[in-house]
Amino acid sequence: MVAPSAAVEVFVDIYEPDKWADALATSFTDETKGIKHNLKGMGYDGDILIRKQGDEEVTWGIERKTFTDALNSWMGKRLIRQLVDLSDKVTHPILIVIEEPEKRLSSSQNNPYRKFAKHIPNLESHLNRISLEICPVIRAKDEPTALKEVSKLIERIENDNYSTIRLHHHKISNPDPIIEFLQSIPRVGVQRAQKIRKAFTSFQNLLGDPDNKLKDVVGGKQDYEIIRNFLDETWK
Repeated sequence: MVAPSAAVEVFVDIYEPDKWADALATSFTDETKGIKHNLKGMGYDGDILIRKQGDEEVTWGIERKTFTDALNSWMGKRLIRQLVDLSDKVTHPILIVIEEPEKRLSSSQNNPYRKFAKHIPNLESHLNRISLEICPVIRAKDEPTALKEVSKLIERIENDNYSTIRLHHHKISNPDPIIEFLQSIPRVGVQRAQKIRKAFTSFQNLLGDPDNKLKDVVGGKQDYEIIRNFLDETWK
């Protein structure tokens, strides 16, 4: 790992679940218990604050919402205001919406996925607009996934890898239909198909094999007999 070039601190708001402070906070009461902070009292907004000190302070503010919270905030017309306020206080605002699998599967009448089903497409559209016009929106399938995503973000910030997505160059080759066709013959893989394609001028030429080249191309007697029998066999 690359040594951090500047101190990174993580603060979790007092209203957030203890498990988030235990997993992410950089200050503890003991080895496992993370200390929670009043972020508004510190002059910030949101639920999680990542602060990196260098020549100048850079901050990431995360508004953490369960799907139910996001739905209620949107229906109550509070969601945009919360994100705008967050944007005013931090360098990089982020919204994370956490799905609730247990609620989704619940048969309760208060299951928000059922109770507000007709509103969900509009919420989805609203979240898309937020991601385009205000801040990134992370969708997590459950709470452990959300914790993992935020932990990876913190690690990238610590190692100066934030906003440095690496591009990998891959050689892209178009499949050769003749090679793919020849590979449908028993005992013919990619390399053997390439040799057959090079040795013969057409499939008809391969079937007739006027110069008895196939045996030399295949190499093995048993494989040659299997291939030859396949090519000569009358279809049933």
